This record gives sequence, structure tokens and C-alpha cells, in this order.
Amino acid sequence: MHTFINRLNNLFAFTVIVFAVLTIGVFLSTYFKQYHETLRTTANKSIVKHMIDFLVNRKKNDLGILQLDLDMYLNSLFDWNIKELFLYLIAE
Repeated sequence: MHTFINRLNNLFAFTVIVFAVLTIGVFLSTYFKQYHETLRTTANKSIVKHMIDFLVNRKKNDLGILQLDLDMYLNSLFDWNIKELFLYLIAE
């Protein structure tokens, strides 16, 4: 007859294996999905102003003011495990 510790060890080993298989399944369910979406941007208004910097030698600095119109459809990026998206815009 098996002791209590042997049965507890078997139960623990079984649960670890089940969790490992579930973790691999979760990983494989989203690894091959492509998370890319197209974005359409238009610049409605762009203004460049010359501002005087009062801290350093009163040099003129450029101040750019942009008004952008972003049009994107991001519903396809949400999956069963994505709850929040972090978006950033890079200007060159």
C-alpha cells in the first residue's frame, strides 16, 4: 500500500504536468498569430513657430505644432489574453 506522502507526491507531479501542458497550449494558441494592423494618418495642420528661449542666451528655437488625424481599426488585435494595448507614434 502506498503511503500518504507517495500519494501526495503523485498528485503534485500530475498537477505540475497538467499545468505545463496547459501553459504550452496557451503559448501555442497565440504565438503564430500576426498582430499587425494598417493605420491611416493625415496631417491636417502643421505650424512652425520661432520661440525665444529665455534661459539660454535668448536664442530662437523652433516649436512645431501638429494636428494629426489617426484612423485605425484595432479590433483584430484583441485576443483572449490581450486586455490592454500600448500604442506609440514615431515622427521623423
